Amino acid sequence: MADIVMIDIVMFLMLVLLIATAISIFIFDDLLYIVIIFGAYSMIMSLIWQQLNSPDLAITEAAIGIGLTVLMVTVVTKVGRRPQ
Repeated sequence: MADIVMIDIVMFLMLVLLIATAISIFIFDDLLYIVIIFGAYSMIMSLIWQQLNSPDLAITEAAIGIGLTVLMVTVVTKVGRRPQ
């Protein structure tokens, strides 16, 4: 019984963090901060998929999230951190 309550609490905290990262993207103006937050969003989403017993989606989310984050960091370093 205590294990089920703990899993529900952890899942609730991850969902709250997921919503917080999604909202915080609109707060920052620095593109590098936004890319880092996107990476955190992808990691949290991957953990949520794992908690929902869907490891194939968790691995896919983690791989695509890492790839896109690296690509976006590369673009931000070429373009600049502040939008014109």
